[in-house]
Amino acid sequence: MPAFRGFRVRTFRQARAALAERTLRGRVFHFVPWKGVAGVFLPAHEFPADAAALEAAWAGAGAPLPHPPGPGEALLFGEILRVRPLFAGAEDTWREGGELFLAYRRRPDAEALAARVEAFRRGALLARAEAILAGWEGRLARRPAGLAVWPRLRNRTLGQCMRSGEIRLNPRLADWPAGILEETLAHEAAHLLEFNHSPRFWRALGALLPDWLPRSLVHYLA
Repeated sequence: MPAFRGFRVRTFRQARAALAERTLRGRVFHFVPWKGVAGVFLPAHEFPADAAALEAAWAGAGAPLPHPPGPGEALLFGEILRVRPLFAGAEDTWREGGELFLAYRRRPDAEALAARVEAFRRGALLARAEAILAGWEGRLARRPAGLAVWPRLRNRTLGQCMRSGEIRLNPRLADWPAGILEETLAHEAAHLLEFNHSPRFWRALGALLPDWLPRSLVHYLA
């Protein structure tokens, strides 16, 4: 299927993995509005998804718009926010509903505006990551030594666990729905216990986030 509702459709057939924890047993759909791509992930024995299955998945995903943020818009955890510059006595940034307000002392140029939006997105990413880790308190074998947004990570590398215990996050995680950030954090937190992809690692990941597999497939579309 070449297209669906403005999305380019890419199908990935998942071969049976050596570990039972990594076997995909059902079809999974991911929509990437800012790239206009729909990814369909199928077990090895299934036929490609038809239009009816895509339609159901599209509705279940909240009918995402197949376009990147336009002028005056910003993307945060899968939601498009309207950017509202204001002129006030002090500089500040805050969100109200679906709008992101940027207060300035003087009229900013486009580069300064984009920098403020990106700074807000990265701050929101770190805050959400900290909140997720706090919710796992008592379940983590080891807390990370630190969290950092790391722009130099490759696109498909959404997270990285360092030997020092620091977890680095790709700033593009602010684009994906927050569930993808949760999966990335769970994966890297499991590396704090087991710095490889051994059976012990996958068991630790599954214990922390049982439904990690469907979320992890977004790495194919990053």
